[in-house]
Amino acid sequence: MDSNDFLLLSLAVTGLALLISLFVGTSDRAVIEENPISGWKKFTIRPAALAGGDNQRTLVSSQESGGELEVLSGNSGSFPIKIGHRKHGALLVIEKPLLSLKSSLKMSLLGQPWIQIRTGRKKGIPRLVGTGTRTADEVPEAGSLRLNGDLPAREYEIRVREKVVATVFREQADDSADEGSYRVALPEGIPELPFLALVIGLEVELAACARPTRTLSLES
Repeated sequence: MDSNDFLLLSLAVTGLALLISLFVGTSDRAVIEENPISGWKKFTIRPAALAGGDNQRTLVSSQESGGELEVLSGNSGSFPIKIGHRKHGALLVIEKPLLSLKSSLKMSLLGQPWIQIRTGRKKGIPRLVGTGTRTADEVPEAGSLRLNGDLPAREYEIRVREKVVATVFREQADDSADEGSYRVALPEGIPELPFLALVIGLEVELAACARPTRTLSLES
């Protein structure tokens, strides 16, 4: 083999290696894009628990740890709604002020006022409004939250500024008793309760919404 043959062979091998690496890299990126929540913690939301009755009290359950949040008292037509653990008491309280001129929901997390969901002036679009109360560092303020997607369809993302911190989506349930349920996926390393609480608050608002096609905007 002369020097020219050796050079051509080297170029062919290098090109083949580069081509393989490109295909592998493209394949990896495709997997990430198609399933960005792979490895995230998955939770099931059961809206039927907010409708009242004793048949279904479990509102949130974890697919991995088996942990649960239950409706301790109240429902979407009877406020306040207290959600938490029977042993540890209420972690989230959702109230509907009787004297408010606007339709609104008030959410308290771990005993502290957190967010209000209000009906806006234009086309009845609700807003997330901060309460002005200082919260723990792990609890995001209303002004930092962003929603993207179709809330009435339960297909949306929650972002803290530009970072996706929760993905809400529907998935075919194995058990017919879970009809109407949907999933929430959270990445590892973030506090679970605030984002599960926000999903629950939005579910209560959507359940009471007379115009289910409206969207949500955020205000601090």
